[in-house]
Amino acid sequence: MNPQEVRSPVRPETSEISSEPVQLGADSSVFSAITAALLIQRWYRQYVARLEMRRRCTWNIFQSIEYAGEQDQIKLYKFFGFLMDHFTPASSERSLISHIFRENEICHETEWERYFCYKGVEVPDSYSGPHLTFPMTFCGVSKLMEAFKQKQ
Repeated sequence: MNPQEVRSPVRPETSEISSEPVQLGADSSVFSAITAALLIQRWYRQYVARLEMRRRCTWNIFQSIEYAGEQDQIKLYKFFGFLMDHFTPASSERSLISHIFRENEICHETEWERYFCYKGVEVPDSYSGPHLTFPMTFCGVSKLMEAFKQKQ
């Protein structure tokens, strides 16, 4: 091969890979320009591909965060809907639950006594858990929580 000949990887007129020798000299500036254009084009395509991947990954992260937020909102909506359906002032369960934390005249009715017959429960001497009094106070609730933590 002549030292003035260099194998060009691309034919300028077709942009296909070729193994034909290209004469250096007057055409060397054309060859350099094409090589530079190909390098710039390759760099630009890689740059655009990286930007597109970054955009897609960012969009996927955003969608997953948004989806998780929507799922949390749906769970909260269902939870509050359940509370509104089952513990409204017209519901008997509200009185049942509120009785645990305060004593009122409803508790003295005989209908409620079958639910809250805690005075008649005898605690054996071997019981080592917390002894609660009703209506419950903050101290009683904290004793109950500590007992649950210690699995008593």
